[in-house]
Amino acid sequence: MYRYAISLARLPLHMACIVAALGVAGCAVTGGEASPTSPSLLDKLLGAPALAPEPAPAAEDCGTAAQCKAKLKTMVDNRDRGWVGQQQPPAAYANGTRLFAYRALRKKLDCRELGLALEEVGAASKAYAGPVPGVTPEQASRTRTLSTQVEGELAKERTGRCRA
Repeated sequence: MYRYAISLARLPLHMACIVAALGVAGCAVTGGEASPTSPSLLDKLLGAPALAPEPAPAAEDCGTAAQCKAKLKTMVDNRDRGWVGQQQPPAAYANGTRLFAYRALRKKLDCRELGLALEEVGAASKAYAGPVPGVTPEQASRTRTLSTQVEGELAKERTGRCRA
């Protein structure tokens, strides 16, 4: 009748097996790597105190023109477009990559993405109204001009296709 019941004497062994299985499952989900600051599934289940949240990654500067071109291609070709609307520090817009990606995709973005893009580009435009740390005045002028143009193009696209 109690053939499948777990005896109290074996409970610690069964718990250890369950905890080990959860640990392995957690590694499979994260690709075998865990962030040193993010709590693991095991920590969450066992009630371990949470560590400080992991800071957002810094904006990537593409460096050379070839690297910027490759980054632009990746952004434009990305069907997920999870990067759309992800506000970046003002200096990240100085190389123009994100702005050119929005320009290239404006006809392919859906209405929600157009709204997110407009918010992001509008914030970038405002940030370039004054000096931006790490950006030369010439870069700032070019970025301000480009962001204003892209913002206008996105707004026109949204007005033509989307309801307010």
